Parts: sequence; C-alpha cells; structure tokens
Amino acid sequence: MIITLALSASLDVTYEVDELNVGDITRPFAVTRVAGGKALNVARAASALGAEVSTLAALGGATGEWVAEMLAQDGVAATVVPLRRVTRTCIAVVERAESATSTDLYEPATELEPDEWEAYAAAARRAVTTASTGGGPWVALSGSVPPGVPHDELGSLLSELRRRGARVVVDGSGDGLRATAPAAELIKVNRREASELLGIQLETAADACDRLRERYGCDAVVTDGVAGSSALLGSIRTSVPASVRRGRFPAGSGDAFLGGLLAAFERGDSAEDALAAAASAGERNALVAGQGRLAAD
Repeated sequence: MIITLALSASLDVTYEVDELNVGDITRPFAVTRVAGGKALNVARAASALGAEVSTLAALGGATGEWVAEMLAQDGVAATVVPLRRVTRTCIAVVERAESATSTDLYEPATELEPDEWEAYAAAARRAVTTASTGGGPWVALSGSVPPGVPHDELGSLLSELRRRGARVVVDGSGDGLRATAPAAELIKVNRREASELLGIQLETAADACDRLRERYGCDAVVTDGVAGSSALLGSIRTSVPASVRRGRFPAGSGDAFLGGLLAAFERGDSAEDALAAAASAGERNALVAGQGRLAAD
C-alpha cells in the first residue's frame, strides 16, 4: 500500500499554445486539467502502474470538490480533509512542438487553519494504523508545506507514522525538507535540493546519495537532469542515465518518477529495476499533457 500526503493539492491546468504572447491575448489550442500538486501526481502515476494507492488530500471550496471528482475518475482512492479556503490552481503553458520547457504559474499552497491541520494529522494516523494491519505502507510526503502547518509538528507526525510501521518517503525542498528529512526512511530529491539541504555544493547525484546517508542514515534517490539519477538503497548503489527522449511536458516528471519508484518497490523489484522503472515513468510523463499522467509504454 502507498499513501500519499497531499497537503498542498491543486487543480493543475496545462495550456498548449503556438506561442505565448506576453502582454497580449494567447488562445490555447488544447487544455488539460488534472487533480494536481506533487503528492496527487505521485498517486496518479503509481496507480496507473498498478500499485494499491490512497491519498489523504486537504481540499477546499468548489475547486477542491472538482479535484476530488477528478481523483475518483482516475481511480485513486482519496480521503478528503475539508478546508475553508479554496484549493489553489497551478498553470503550465507549453509552447510549440519543438519546445521541451514550459512557463509555469503556481499559486501558493492553500493555507490550513489550526483545527484543519489537527484533523489532517489525525486522519494520517488513522490511515497508517489501518494500512499497517497488512504490512507497513509507504507514506510519501511530496511537495511544499502550506502555511498553517508547523514544520516541527509535521516532522514529529512523520516520525510517529514511522513508529507505527510506515516507511516514510519525503520529496521536498527548503525549510519543509529540512524539517522532515530526519523522519525519512528514503529521501528523493534532485542534486540542487540535496545541496541546499546539506549546505554544500554536491557535484554528482551519487555523491549526494552518500552525503544524505551520512547525515540522516536513510536511503536516497537523487535525480540530476541530463546526468541521470543515482540511488543508495540499503547496501545497493545503482544509477540510470537520463532519457534520450525529451518530451514537451516536463511538469510533473519528478512526481511520476517517485510514483514509478514506489510502485516498483510495492512489486518487490530490485533496486536496479526500481530505479529504471522510475526513470521510465518520468520519461512517459513528459510525453503527454497533464502532470502525473503516463504515455503508453
């Protein structure tokens, strides 16, 4: 079982345009909407790969209701913690066929009130307790930490979930990552995020894995753009090269990578096969519009 903690969910919209006319009207020729935010993208990708997945999503307002409906359509089981504020919207604008980048407009994560955070934490404890009766679930915290969620309390919650049998994975950045990394069994970041977390310039993904192990005693998977990805999983060191196929829709590829990795772990794949499966999922995400969606293999 994989449980994703979606504290910073969003409605993700991808606009495909011939060219973005800054300061003028641009009319997209295609629009794709998905239940987004990093944790929901992870859940959708892992579910598409056959894993048993559920998500705990903090959602508010009409937009939040729409996101919940989309999750149901995607076949992702969701427990919704209702918020008073409206769930945010994030936009990616993708230009012309030869482009491999997008222009992204991301609203700040929707703030939680103190009682909403308490309700969310209680729901997380229940979810892990229930899932642990069939073996320790993977619990993935992915994305930014929204206002209203105390970083120290979030770190303490993850430590508690781990004591309850969860295998905790974190994928984040900045202060949120610093607060939650000590509770992680596995840290998945890119090389820049690892360098920022550790306060040193890391030259390779493999070096970043070693340093994360030294600091936190955890497993690590580090991506590094065109240099590929490296992993330190238990005693196994492995790496995969970057994809030679560059898709038009890079947004969400890191989330699909994590979804693919966790789905492979759930299948019992080896470290080498799991990292290859993760890289394949990230590549497939970039070939189709909509974060966390995968092109046919």
